[in-house]
Amino acid sequence: MNNLRTNLIPTDVDQALRISEMFAKSDLVPDSYKNKPANIFLAVSAGASLGLAPFQAMQNIAVINGKPSIFGDALLAMVRNDKRCLSVKESIVGDAMNRTATCIVSRLSPNGETEVISSSFCLGDAQKAGLLNRGPWKSYPDRMLQMRARGFALRDAFADVIGGLITSEEAQDYPVKQIAIQDQEGTPKFDKDARTVDDIVKELTPPEESKTDIKWVINVPGKDPIVVNNKNDFVLQYKDIMLKVSESKLWSSINKRKKYSELKSSNMEMLEQLRDNDFGLIEEIELEEGSLFDAEDAINS
Repeated sequence: MNNLRTNLIPTDVDQALRISEMFAKSDLVPDSYKNKPANIFLAVSAGASLGLAPFQAMQNIAVINGKPSIFGDALLAMVRNDKRCLSVKESIVGDAMNRTATCIVSRLSPNGETEVISSSFCLGDAQKAGLLNRGPWKSYPDRMLQMRARGFALRDAFADVIGGLITSEEAQDYPVKQIAIQDQEGTPKFDKDARTVDDIVKELTPPEESKTDIKWVINVPGKDPIVVNNKNDFVLQYKDIMLKVSESKLWSSINKRKKYSELKSSNMEMLEQLRDNDFGLIEEIELEEGSLFDAEDAINS
C-alpha cells in the first residue's frame, strides 16, 4: 500500500497533467474538482510538495481565486504530525472589537531548544481589513478569528513544512486575481502582475461559454421547487430548511441526517453553481450544516 501511495505522487509536470485529466473525469473526486483539470493540477502539484498523494491533496487543498490553499484543520493536523511539533494551543478571549484569537506553537529547534511562536488576530484587525461584512465573518466570527491566528502562527513556526500555503479560510478573503506570496517575516503580500493557475495551465480547459443569468431554485424532496431572486436568498432559504429539519420533533437524529443528505443531493447542481459563484456563501452553508450536526450529536450524547 505504501508503494502504491508513493507511486501516485507525481514526480514531474507530465505526470501531474495526466493525473489531473484522469481525476477530472471521475465521480469519486470532490464536487469542486469535477471537470476542472486545471484546479486539480494546481492542487496535485501543491500536494506533491507536501508529500500528499493526489486524492489526499484534493481532500485537503482548495483552489481559491486561482491559488492553492489548505483547510485550517488539515494544516493543524499536518503540523501536529511533524515530530518537531511539541504543542499547539489555541484560545479566544475578550469582547466586542477586542475579541481576540491566539495560537501558541511550541517546536523543537535544530539545536534542541524549544521555540515558542505566538500569533493573535482580533475583531478590530478584521474590521480594519474590511472583513466583518463578509458572510462567514458575520455568521462565525470566532471560527474565522481562530483560523487567522492559526494560519499566521503555523506559517511562522513551520514554514518548512507548509511550503508557503495559506489557509483556505484566509484565502477566500483576498481579492480575486491577486496571488499571495510570503516575505521573510511570513507576512502575506500581493503581486498584481503574478500569473494565475489559469495562465499556466489554460491549455487544459476549453474556453468557457458565456454564462447566462443563473436561475436560483431550491429543490425540496416531495415538494414544489422554490424559486428565489438571487444567491443570497438561496443561502437564506436553504439554511432555513436545514434549521426546520433540525428542529423537527417528528424525526430521529438518523432520519434528520438522511433528510440533510436528500436535500443536498437534490440541490447538488445549484450548490456547485454557488461554489463557483461565491465560495464564501457555500462555506457558510457547510459551516451551518456542521454546527447543526454538532448540536444533534450533543443532544444525543
